[in-house]
Amino acid sequence: MLVLFVVYHVFWLELLLLYRSWFGTDERHTDQKQYDVYLSYARHSEEEHFVLFTLRSVLENQLKYSVCIFDRDSLPGGTITDETLAFVALSRRLLVVVSPGYASRGSQALLELQAGLAAMAGGRGLRVILVQYRPLRRQAWVRELRRARLALVLLRWQGDESRDLTSRFWKRLRVELPVRRLSGGEAQGEAQGEAQEELGLMRMLSQNSSDSQTGLVRDANKDQQRVLNSAA
Repeated sequence: MLVLFVVYHVFWLELLLLYRSWFGTDERHTDQKQYDVYLSYARHSEEEHFVLFTLRSVLENQLKYSVCIFDRDSLPGGTITDETLAFVALSRRLLVVVSPGYASRGSQALLELQAGLAAMAGGRGLRVILVQYRPLRRQAWVRELRRARLALVLLRWQGDESRDLTSRFWKRLRVELPVRRLSGGEAQGEAQGEAQEELGLMRMLSQNSSDSQTGLVRDANKDQQRVLNSAA
C-alpha cells in the first residue's frame, strides 16, 4: 500500500494523462467549436516572442492542437471587438500569458480576458488558463485577474527547466487542455510546415513591433461596455 501511495504521489500527472488518453472525451466530438486554444498575451512585450515561438510551436506542431492567434488568423477589414468575441466563442480554452503589460486599459488583451471570463462564468464550454512567464507581483495584476485568480489554474514557466515536453509545466498544461491522443509521428511534426510557420510569425512579430497596440484596438476601446454585454 505504501508503495502504491508513493508511486501515485510521484507520478500522479503521468497517471492522469494516461487515464485521459484512454477514457477522456474528445471535445471535438461534442461541440461545434473551431479552435482548441486561443492565445491571449500582451503585444510588444518579451512574452510575445515566448507565445509565438514556444507556446504556439509546441501546441500546434508537437501536441497537434488547433491554435487561434488573433493577429495571424483575423481577416483584414473586420472590427477588433466583433472578431475577438467570435474567436473566443469558437475556442475551448483561453490561454492567458500574464505579464506586467497584460490587459492594460483599452488593450485588446483586456477584451480577450473579459470575453473569456464571461464565457467561462456563463458555462459556454470555455475554460481560462493562466501562464506566468516570469515572476510578477500580484499588485501588477489587473482587477479582473485578481478577482478570478482563485478559480483559475495558474502555471508557472520555469525557463530552461520547462522547455522539454516531459517537464512538469507541459504535463500540467496538457491536463488542462482538451484530450488528445499522441502518436510518435505526430510528436515529431512536419519540418517543412514548421519552417514556413516560423517565417510567417517572424514577419508578424516584426509588424507588431512597428505598430501601436493602442492604435490596433482603437475601435475596441470605444466598445468596452458592448463587449461585456455581448459576452454576458
